[in-house]
Amino acid sequence: MRNSVGRGHPSQRRLTSSRPDYLRLLLCVSVLMARLTSANATPILDTGNPVGFFTNAASRLLSSELNLELTRIQIYPTNQYTPAVHRLLQVAANVFDTTSTNFYPSVFRPTFWVTNENGYTNVYINGYQQVVLNNSYNPITSDPQLALPLDVTSLLPGFNYPFGVNVYGVPWIIGAKKGFPNFNKFGMQNVVQITRKLQIARSKIPTTSVSDFLYTNQMYVFNISNLIGINCWNSYSNSYPNPVQIVVNDNLSMMLTSDAGVPTVMTNYSFSVNTTLNSSWPGSAWNPVVHNGFPSANSFIVPLNNTVVFLTNSAFYTGTTPPGLRGFYPLADNLGWETNKHDFTFPQFGLLTTNHLQVFMLDGNNVIDYVQFVGPESSRNLNAEFQTNGQTSGYGDLWSTNLNANGMPWGIMSQIDISDGNVPLDMTYWNNVAAPDEISGFREFMGYSPANNGSSIAQAYATNYIVQVPYSPTVTAYEYISWQANDPLVHYLASGLNFQGTENGGPTTGINVTTQIVPLPRPSFNLVNDRYQPWGRSSQMANIANVDPNPANLAFKDPLVRGSDYWNFPTNESSFGDWLGQIHRGTPWQTIYLKASNILNEIQTIGGSAYPIGTNTWINWTGDLDATDASAMAPVRDWQMASLLASMLNTNDLQSLFSVNNSNPNAWLVLLDGLTALTNDLPDSFGLSLGVFPPQFGTLVMSSNSPQVSAMVNAIQSARTGQPGQFFRDVGDILVIPQLTEQSPFLNWNDGVQSSNGISDEAYEIIPSQLLSLLRADSIGSIAPVNNQAVVQFTGYDGHMYAVQASSDLKNWTSISTNSPINGTFSFTITAPGNTGLQFYRSVLLQ
Repeated sequence: MRNSVGRGHPSQRRLTSSRPDYLRLLLCVSVLMARLTSANATPILDTGNPVGFFTNAASRLLSSELNLELTRIQIYPTNQYTPAVHRLLQVAANVFDTTSTNFYPSVFRPTFWVTNENGYTNVYINGYQQVVLNNSYNPITSDPQLALPLDVTSLLPGFNYPFGVNVYGVPWIIGAKKGFPNFNKFGMQNVVQITRKLQIARSKIPTTSVSDFLYTNQMYVFNISNLIGINCWNSYSNSYPNPVQIVVNDNLSMMLTSDAGVPTVMTNYSFSVNTTLNSSWPGSAWNPVVHNGFPSANSFIVPLNNTVVFLTNSAFYTGTTPPGLRGFYPLADNLGWETNKHDFTFPQFGLLTTNHLQVFMLDGNNVIDYVQFVGPESSRNLNAEFQTNGQTSGYGDLWSTNLNANGMPWGIMSQIDISDGNVPLDMTYWNNVAAPDEISGFREFMGYSPANNGSSIAQAYATNYIVQVPYSPTVTAYEYISWQANDPLVHYLASGLNFQGTENGGPTTGINVTTQIVPLPRPSFNLVNDRYQPWGRSSQMANIANVDPNPANLAFKDPLVRGSDYWNFPTNESSFGDWLGQIHRGTPWQTIYLKASNILNEIQTIGGSAYPIGTNTWINWTGDLDATDASAMAPVRDWQMASLLASMLNTNDLQSLFSVNNSNPNAWLVLLDGLTALTNDLPDSFGLSLGVFPPQFGTLVMSSNSPQVSAMVNAIQSARTGQPGQFFRDVGDILVIPQLTEQSPFLNWNDGVQSSNGISDEAYEIIPSQLLSLLRADSIGSIAPVNNQAVVQFTGYDGHMYAVQASSDLKNWTSISTNSPINGTFSFTITAPGNTGLQFYRSVLLQ
């Protein structure tokens, strides 16, 4: 049910109700009651109260979009704090900063409620407080707002947290302001090297048969290390002018387990780094359009780049005698071989790694960035990474556990065959200048042929009863985890940072195994992220299957925003206006979305068949692997957000606004008359194909008698009749019309060069950005049975008064209640007696 009045005439819509028999039919309409005087509405959001503004905006957004309460977001044991939740909180802060003149971003931190429910500890976010550092504290050492975070499982019911606490994995909300450096990258390279040594004894010289061999001993030597590095980046061309303190606190825990009954090896490493830039922070000073260019290395600050050694040259002992030891002992201890263990079994090893990371940046007593992560974390089955099941002798089967006909693993057999020359020498695996002599001597040891004359190395093998097999294979298995910001303004959740692939000149994410002697690729912390993908840059997306790698797709990134310098965020806005589409929306490289294309509906045509790739594209773009949650923050969800923010921010007299469901084309022509449109008038030949020159736009004043405006009005009417019920439910529903944005008749959009390099986001969205402040939604009624009674609900604008009126003949109306919507709705229960005839109801806007 709806109201189509405004500048047209009221219409009425009948609704058949399934509620009790005494109320067989309801008619719910909304009408606008003219008043003798009108005044601007009082804004719902108080720009002079940062916490109140943020809380009210966030509450409405969460309730409307995700059906969540700001004061009851569960984070443990169920975690409701998803990327979609964070995105809405980010928008609330970004909208507030639009109204502010403060140089620094607004910062809000969550407060928590810990309770015991049915014997279980439950932890909720129950609100937010503004972060204002106390000048009387040293902010680094004594301000409780910057205290080390706690793990959520350590929060106890009933414990008093007078200043609130920080919790790993639950981010602060920091307004997206242009010009500030940001946390940018965390890399962790977990390296395991295992070397297998063999010792063989024989009973006589020369060897004449297999029975001459007495035993074969084995020794495994472990080296385990972990490189962790962090960088922060000033992604803007200009230097950041003020001194900055960067504080990094990381607790790295590593644990090596096995099924051999040996003690677990476990170590915690704590890093606390305080880096101070006493002068300005250099800018990136690069041209992102020139794709082979690089930002200045000085624009990256690397406060942490450390390698910790967990185990070094440590032999593993299983407890046999001699030496009767169990666990890991340094080779330097010269404990010797386990000579009583002649089988070739190798225990299962697991390596667990966790990080708890806090990074914040201060400009004086102002927080300019803050992150607190659980992770990166790693759980590795080392045996599964390097052991194989080949059944041949050679370099490819050095770690095969399959047994040959004699009960010996093919990996051991391969090591012996390489050492005695039955497998040709390959220096990429055995890079030792003495290898030929060692092979020659070991061949005689094994009873094959005499050693080369004149080689002392060869003779040492040929003349001894016990020797170490000359070739000792080493397997290197590293896991690399790389968390990288795509858009420097989007880096508060680990899900939005996950990079998959091979870094430029560096390691590949995931598990990487080699038995060759090759340099280990190391991550770099002074290069632009491989995940960095503004307009015109594909990077990671180009290497992912079943996604749209188009670097110029306006459905999920803002056109022509080629780097951080290209943002144009509004500030000091006192009321709702044409700036809504310029606010960062909390997903990479995108402001609040006022266009029509839906990335979730995108398809790819291969061989004449269409395949949906939109959802997968959006999942990989945002890093939110939960398809439902990712869809909940898709760009088109901003249409409803635009309606909601308009209702909260618009200070225009509601009675003067134009109904979005006005069915009179002439009234729409009048409304559009005088609005501003942009047209791209720079020809393709003027360097646009290079993307180097900025676009140029002509400014037009729209005229009601122009064919372009007529085409828009026709599109509006057509879209309205195509909606469910043939009406727009919200103001933002009008954004479904592409003729208002990406197919504007004022733009040359159907040209590849122009769409890639010639049309900005502002040019696409300039018309709806003006329209939204002129429109109002109609009050819509619905009926639902509750406890055998009919409950009627009307939508409406908070801060305004509506009367509910009843009638039995649609002529004579009686007011039965006066209501003010809360969170966009109000409702009442029908209490008419059972013998009441047909009743009709409507809402009436009073003020």
